Amino acid sequence: MRMVSWLGRPPPGLGELHPDTNRATLQALVIALPRMLRNTMLPGLTFLAGAAVVGVELGAVLACLAAASLFVIDRRAGRAGFIALLVMVFVFLSAAVAVVSRSLPLFFLPVAGVDLLMGSYTLVTVLIGRPLFTSATPDFLSVPAQVKQTPVYLRTARDATVLAGCYFLVRSLLRLAAFVWLPPGWFIAAIIVGEVLGDILVVGLAIRLNIRRLRPIGTDSAPVHGEVRI
Repeated sequence: MRMVSWLGRPPPGLGELHPDTNRATLQALVIALPRMLRNTMLPGLTFLAGAAVVGVELGAVLACLAAASLFVIDRRAGRAGFIALLVMVFVFLSAAVAVVSRSLPLFFLPVAGVDLLMGSYTLVTVLIGRPLFTSATPDFLSVPAQVKQTPVYLRTARDATVLAGCYFLVRSLLRLAAFVWLPPGWFIAAIIVGEVLGDILVVGLAIRLNIRRLRPIGTDSAPVHGEVRI
């Protein structure tokens, strides 16, 4: 029950965070990270378990059910569910390829292509003036509505989107290289470990960027530090 409560904690408000930017970033990550790792790791681990017990087909079905369930859980909890939605798209495409090919490693390969498309798409959203991370930020930080209307918020979302887009493109190339050069077991391990470390780094940088830029204009309408449990 305590674990469920921990995973269900809402993103912290700007006024709830520690005055030091680095400590505030860690504080926000402590809340966001367990949920993010659950959303990114559980479908893949579910696939591996199902494939090991019965076969690739069952693993693919279980992974799709897990990804869809996590998205529904986030939405019902009132969160944007941006990360869960991305994972669900990745998992459904990967499951389709795995079932057709009946190959366990190929479940993890399509995400390289999806990363390439996702990286290109996120950069296009910046070019057309609708950066994708305007929807992702509420998964990690509670930002007052009036702050979301400011040029600073949009500029910060733009920069975070560029960071995410470049990350997707680089990750796509690294995954393709791992598929070509590594044995299947090492390839799967490299995919999982690389995704965890890369996601933590990018989300941490995005959170830090948001805190540095938005806190000066957002704390006037948020609870002051010390009034809310940390």
